[in-house]
This record gives sequence, structure tokens and C-alpha cells, in this order.
Amino acid sequence: MDSKFEVVIADGDFAPDEFEVLRKIGANVLKFQTHDPEQILKITRTAHAIICVYAPIDARIINNLERARVIVVCGMGYDNVDVPAASEKGIVVCNVPDYMTFEVAEHTMALILAMARRVTWGDRFARDGSWRKYGASTWRRLMPITHLDGKIIGIVGFGRIGRQVAERLQAFQVGKILVYDPFVPSSICSRMGVELVDLPELMNRSDIISINALLTSQTHHLIGRDQLKLMKPTSFIVSTSRGKIIDQAALVEALQENKIAGASLDVLDKEPPNDDEPILKCENVILTPHIAFASEKAVSNLRKFALEEVARVLCGQPPRHPITQRPSGN
Repeated sequence: MDSKFEVVIADGDFAPDEFEVLRKIGANVLKFQTHDPEQILKITRTAHAIICVYAPIDARIINNLERARVIVVCGMGYDNVDVPAASEKGIVVCNVPDYMTFEVAEHTMALILAMARRVTWGDRFARDGSWRKYGASTWRRLMPITHLDGKIIGIVGFGRIGRQVAERLQAFQVGKILVYDPFVPSSICSRMGVELVDLPELMNRSDIISINALLTSQTHHLIGRDQLKLMKPTSFIVSTSRGKIIDQAALVEALQENKIAGASLDVLDKEPPNDDEPILKCENVILTPHIAFASEKAVSNLRKFALEEVARVLCGQPPRHPITQRPSGN
């Protein structure tokens, strides 16, 4: 029997048995693992649906599509897809924003606590002989060690994840939570007991800043040299969103000159980084390899939800998460 639909997976880790939801609607699945624009141009030309993770789907590729109805980004961020070009051609673009909300919020908290309590430095001291060397006074060598009680926390991007971070922070009896998000109504902030402010005020007042926004043209390098200059020298920044929201060169400069206390980052400008990246040599930094989203349940849900979204659109049903042009927090 001829297939009704051709579905191209440009990149992503899918198992063959996960495609049953597409086979049921008569789809033939073509699975690739490429980020090469020229190859993507060829493999997607006749596809009815495209699934991608990081594979670039730019205007040239979109304008080359002959039958496409939907592009599903297997994840939350969709900066690798030219959404205006797809919209112009009548192609629905969807993401999967609800598969790992708890995971990213919890990882954000882990990075905040690891920096405040100097966990990674303590681990090194326990392993490299420093604890034996300094004995009971080891803690002095690990200062500044701090706490969250009474601290002012700034959250940039107050979508699903930003709100979950706020809820978790409130359990630590923080003094105040400031929020910057131009697209969130003040009524939501009031209901959640947080204060809506502009970005300069957030950068200036916060002891800890958490970046939880989506990467868009408006948020690219949102946190640059001018914004970092506003931070207190005792404050630190945490990011579990996208590396390009922070100007990494400006951040390295601030860290090297001790203009801020530190940074905890799950995301970088270039991933994975080159061995000579200056951020890797900054001693006041905690790094994790873009794993904030990860848990067995989240990864399973991500693939399941993405495939179901394709099936839904191809069968003429409305998508659960169509992407609009409005940039907002994740």
C-alpha cells in the first residue's frame, strides 16, 4: 500500500517502535541525522511533515518544500526554524514546550544551590587533599558560601519554567522575586507574589539572576556588557535556557575581572565548546552539558509528543502547540 504521507526526521534520537502513531495514519518515516543544509534541502523537498531538533530549517529550505504541512521542533526552543518564512508559506510550526518543565526548573535550582553553597568547589576539596591539608578550617577556603534566605532573585522570562522556578524559590524563604518579561501581565505576577520590573532594575537589585527565556531575535544577547555592569559584585547568574541569550564574551570579561561573583550555566554560545573556550578556564563558573531537560520520563514524552503533533496536523486536527511570533518566556 502506498504511503499517504512522507515524514522526514532531520535529526533526533528516535527508536523505530516509536513511529507506530505515524504508521497508523499511513505515513512513511524517513530518519536522518544531519545538520547539513544542503542535505536537508534534498531530503525535505517532498515531505509532508518535518521533525527536527537542532537541524537548521531556514527560508531557503522552507521555500523549497513542495508538500509540507507542518514542521515540529522536538524541543522547546525553535530558533533553528525560520518561522516567518514557514508562516508565509502556510506551514504550521510547532514545538513541544511541556515535556520537561519540572526538570529544567529543578536543574535551575540545583545550579543556584550549587553556586550558593559552593558544592562543586567543596567536592574538589574533598577529593584533592585540600580537606586533609586545611582540616577544620577548610570552609574558610571555600568562601563566599551563602544562603537563599532573604535574597533578591531575578527571573528573566516568566513562562512555564520561570513560574516553576519561582514556586520552588519561595520554599527557600527568599526575600523577593523580581521578574522581567514584557509579555506577562502584571495580574499573573501579583497572583504569584512576584514583582514585575524592567530589565535594568532586575539586573541591579538581584543577588541571583536566573535566565529562563526563549531565544528569539529580541532575546539574542539580551544580557550583554551593559546589563552585566549593573549587577552587584556579590551576585551571580544562572542560565538553563539558550547560550546566545547571554553575550558569552561579555560574561567571561565580567567573571575574569570579578565584576560578578560567578555563573552557573547549562548552556553555552557554542555547544559543545572548543577546548580553548575562555569560559572553561573561569574558576568562578559551574558548567553542565545542556542536560537541564533530561530525565527518562521527559525524553520519552518529548519524542511521543512530537510524533503525536505531526499525526494531529496531518489528520486535519489543530496542533496543541503552534508557535506564534510573540516572543515570551519558556
